[in-house]
Amino acid sequence: MVTMSINAKERSARKRVEWVDLAKGLTILLVVIMHATGHVEMGMGEDGWMHPIIAFAAPFRMPVFFAVSGLFAAKAISKDWDTFLNGKFVHFAYFYLLWMTIQFIFKTPFFIQDFGIEGTLFYWLASFVQPFGLLWFIYLLPVYFVVLRLTKSVPMLAQFAVAIAVKIYAAQTGIGVVDFFSKYYVFFLIGHFGRDIWFQLAETAQQNKLSAILGLVVWAAANGAIVYFGYDDVALVSVVMGAVGFMAVIDFMAILPKRGLAQVLRFCGERSLPIYLGFFLPMGIARLVIPKLFDFGPGLTAFLVSMAAIVGAIVMYEIVMRLKVGTFLYVRPRWAKLPDRKAAIVPAE
Repeated sequence: MVTMSINAKERSARKRVEWVDLAKGLTILLVVIMHATGHVEMGMGEDGWMHPIIAFAAPFRMPVFFAVSGLFAAKAISKDWDTFLNGKFVHFAYFYLLWMTIQFIFKTPFFIQDFGIEGTLFYWLASFVQPFGLLWFIYLLPVYFVVLRLTKSVPMLAQFAVAIAVKIYAAQTGIGVVDFFSKYYVFFLIGHFGRDIWFQLAETAQQNKLSAILGLVVWAAANGAIVYFGYDDVALVSVVMGAVGFMAVIDFMAILPKRGLAQVLRFCGERSLPIYLGFFLPMGIARLVIPKLFDFGPGLTAFLVSMAAIVGAIVMYEIVMRLKVGTFLYVRPRWAKLPDRKAAIVPAE
């Protein structure tokens, strides 16, 4: 009986990790597609058939991203401060500063043209305190973890009340770090405090697939209608839509067949950080080259640029890791980690 119980728990854990990876894969793909489509449509001066897809995903795209990030926050904030800061603050700070500088190098000629040399240098320095471009997620995530760690003794309802209040009243201050924090912190809390509920929801969906499918149909219709009529921008409505969208994603990933789309999402989910860090470069190249070579229109062009960005980021990562050249781009080196002060303590004899 004990063996059977342990095996059951291990199988359950594997399923939970699997749907989490699938959800991460979906969100990173939606993020890349959103940026690629936006750039293409802006450059071509018109919307294509990808535009309504992006609009449909908007209410749950970033909420799911942050809710998934909050799922395992409890383990992180329970560690000592040195371990916590090394794993959740220094870790993301390293990749933010590194890739912010890399992106800056590629964009420096344009910045100098617009701001001059001194203005460009100031912009780079300002990016240490204000999220830079596409990397704002990497900037905000460690801030979320630190705030959660500092407030872990505060009652859950009080934390949600404050998070919802700042989303309503402080999401449009014009200060990037404040605005991004206010918009999405409530979803990070949803992932954190509802962890057991979300894992149970995934198991329930697997056991009742027909009910899960019917629920997804109802959700899709409601989500589409709210977006169409423009109510998704209302703060309280967006909180509900984000939370319900997260539940829909969990249901969908839990019942998704293990082959085909699931394999693609799992593959991308396991590489979500490398994709997020590197997609800007192949996206930038593709959105300049494809419209000059082909007259596909904004819809197909946006789709092709999105695929080029995703595949390009993965290829960059795989080449680096397989050749073991420049691995510091994706793997934090030892010098970028906090020293282990516990190991340095020699017990008195």
